[in-house]
Amino acid sequence: MKRVLLLLSTVLGIYMGIPLAAHAQQNPQFSQYMFNGLFLNPAYAGSKGYTSLSTSVRTQWTGLPGAPLSQTVGIDGNLNKKLGAGVTIMHDRLGPQRFTEATVSSAVRIDLSRKTKLAVGISLGATQQVMDGTMLTPAERDDYAIPMGVERAIRPNAKLGAYLFSDIFYAGASVGNLVLFKEGLPTDPRPHFYLTTGGIIDLGRNMKFKPSVLLKEDFSGPAALDLNAFMLFKEQIWLGASFRTTLNIFNDETYAMNTRLGNAMAAMVEFYASPRLRFGYSYDYSLNVFQNYSSHEISVGYFFLKKQYGRMLTPRYF
Repeated sequence: MKRVLLLLSTVLGIYMGIPLAAHAQQNPQFSQYMFNGLFLNPAYAGSKGYTSLSTSVRTQWTGLPGAPLSQTVGIDGNLNKKLGAGVTIMHDRLGPQRFTEATVSSAVRIDLSRKTKLAVGISLGATQQVMDGTMLTPAERDDYAIPMGVERAIRPNAKLGAYLFSDIFYAGASVGNLVLFKEGLPTDPRPHFYLTTGGIIDLGRNMKFKPSVLLKEDFSGPAALDLNAFMLFKEQIWLGASFRTTLNIFNDETYAMNTRLGNAMAAMVEFYASPRLRFGYSYDYSLNVFQNYSSHEISVGYFFLKKQYGRMLTPRYF
């Protein structure tokens, strides 16, 4: 078995006998990423203007043995008027594989106008990989690419990002997994590129519309494109939908429908129990070979809001 064996072929192809392609994007999937921008972009740190805590738990393809379980928690805020900082911890489990990542982020903001700012950020951290070979059933005997026991490796990690935002618009670009290794595990993280943009449109006193787009590319498998739309009612309830598809931008492979980030639709609801506390839920329905297995995600956010000019600040829309 060659070193080009990657995440899904190792875990799902060998572990569960599902014939999948040998390439797949490695980073975990979250449908409610727009409520935890630090997870994708270190330049997001402190952009809200107050300290924010976000956490998400996602069970993908519920009922499928070895299906992904992803968890993340992040906190960010301002050190001063120009400098933001944050910490993110992520855990991802897929069959016999486990990834745990911890990163520290820092961002510097530049005022382009009274309402528009540009932030650039960097995050540094480490990722622990664990492969439990005892959970694998090789298709061939004496396959030395499959470990006999539990193997662990710790890799340094780095991300760079830029984030342009105002009260009604945002756009961001970031690159993760910048540390490369000549020799390593087939599951070593690869560079990932993220491009996102969105805005808020006022439809009246009690209703707002928020569209957004996210493009994820790892330059070895198909890119993933998320198209999202939310309606905000009375500054308290978000109702949204997302469509996820795959694009062959830098390759001409035909296995896009079988990847972990393949075509899916999601319905989401976010409820602000108070200006400081948010609860969210999303339900994903796959449009590929996993359509018999749904995905569920729960998120919680807490905002350490302060008073300004005699009144309480309200949570930002992004």
